[in-house]
Amino acid sequence: MKNYFIIHGTFGHNKENWFPWLEEKLSGGGRCEVFNLNYPTPEGQSFEGWSKVLDKYKDKITDETVFICHSIGCVFLAKYCIHNKIKIGKAIFVSGCNNYYFNPEFDKINRDMYTDRILEFKDYCKDVICFMSKDDPFIKFDALLSFADSVGGKKIIKEHSGHFNAKAGYTTFPEILKYV
Repeated sequence: MKNYFIIHGTFGHNKENWFPWLEEKLSGGGRCEVFNLNYPTPEGQSFEGWSKVLDKYKDKITDETVFICHSIGCVFLAKYCIHNKIKIGKAIFVSGCNNYYFNPEFDKINRDMYTDRILEFKDYCKDVICFMSKDDPFIKFDALLSFADSVGGKKIIKEHSGHFNAKAGYTTFPEILKYV
């Protein structure tokens, strides 16, 4: 059975932005399992802390599993798959980056989530979609493009979408359903 995981971003939680809406859309009809997990923030926000959460569901991850990740959740998933040698079916990355420091408050977290093995993610996921906005207030467009190139992702470039969060008007995200 196909299943889905939704991973939020830095200092976020699973009940914000478009995550609850997507969970509801994907789980409608009970044909699949959807895991919209809450990762520790700010205490415990680290690769190790987030890995402990996802480790509890490792037996649910298959080569058909689809991950939908936001912001730092994107590089977390890539690093997690690489370190655990886990193949997945698809990754949909929204505002993903690797090794990008945009705020001193986030630098420690970004360094911890960073992986110098990012190119290896292509060995663990063949179908990657990367949503990005030219006016993301947190991540420069060049960094978004670089991440998409590193993971071999198809680029979906949006205008005026900010960081694809509630502040940018993203409490729903209908376009993402085309790719799941």
